[in-house]
Amino acid sequence: MKKNFLMYVIVFVMVVIIAENFGCGSLPWKKKEQAPPVELLDETKQTSESSGTTLIPGPQRFSDVPLPEGVKEDFERTYVYQSPTLQVGRMVYTLRADVNDIVQFYTKECPNHGWKLDNVLQGDGVQLNYSKPGKKLQVNVRPQGIGRPKQIVLTLTPGE
Repeated sequence: MKKNFLMYVIVFVMVVIIAENFGCGSLPWKKKEQAPPVELLDETKQTSESSGTTLIPGPQRFSDVPLPEGVKEDFERTYVYQSPTLQVGRMVYTLRADVNDIVQFYTKECPNHGWKLDNVLQGDGVQLNYSKPGKKLQVNVRPQGIGRPKQIVLTLTPGE
């Protein structure tokens, strides 16, 4: 009897750990009030040479900062300030796409919005640094683990 109880406890703990690490949002302590979900990327629009996905522009906070369609905004980590003379923001999104496809989206779309690529840093993820007169844009794309969406952090600041 004691042996069975211990086995049940071990199995329960393992299930909780697996659910926690693979992003199960239905756990009682993970329930949060969230905004309505963003429309998912239409599967019929996905085609690419590398992984079969082409990302197309989605809703934007700033007109000159492109966003792939299907991103989900993390409202708790995002802040934006916009006035007639200043635009500043740190926007955090998640997207179920390959890191390379997200980077390719930004290298293709940012020049269409007047951004010039200054440099690229690659390590745990990829950081793209763009500039245009009076503004700087930093695009960070990071994996969050196997089976989890990628995190996109866009930082818009005043520039020279």
